[in-house]
Amino acid sequence: MTNRKQDIAEVALRLFGEKGFENTSTQLIAKAAGVSEALIFKHFGSKDQLLEFVIRNGYKRIIEDNRGGLGEPDPLTFIYSVIELPYKLVQAEPHFWKLQYRLADSEMARQQHERFMKPVPALLRQAFEKLGYPDPDKETALLLLLVEALWKMEATKTEDHGRYMLDFIKGKYQAQ
Repeated sequence: MTNRKQDIAEVALRLFGEKGFENTSTQLIAKAAGVSEALIFKHFGSKDQLLEFVIRNGYKRIIEDNRGGLGEPDPLTFIYSVIELPYKLVQAEPHFWKLQYRLADSEMARQQHERFMKPVPALLRQAFEKLGYPDPDKETALLLLLVEALWKMEATKTEDHGRYMLDFIKGKYQAQ
């Protein structure tokens, strides 16, 4: 990928995250990236295609950066790593996760997120089984709800006690 194309995508990610997709014009992106608006259309075709590129590339980076994290053999360590995931991901890519939060109603963004999370429920279920939890399915569903809430808190910074909540939730899980 050309440096200019990557620069445009990085500026778009930052602006989409800060201002929202609807409130960010290609003209604003071009000005902030120091390029012509025509170059944006040359590289991406449309603002929607630029957004799709930003989302797909973001998940590609995140998957590459977190490769191997799902292979944790110790069940409790794995559960703790899932609990830590929202904090870790948002700290590494704050604009991406703020954008992802803003795009909660976008089918494309939702599909990318579901693809990213797809292996997690089965692995959590196995971890809860290994730890002797009586209903691994319900534990998995509950933990995924908590992780979703932690992610939203962290992405929007609506609560300032994210680390406290992470540690509190981790304290709830032990071998049975």
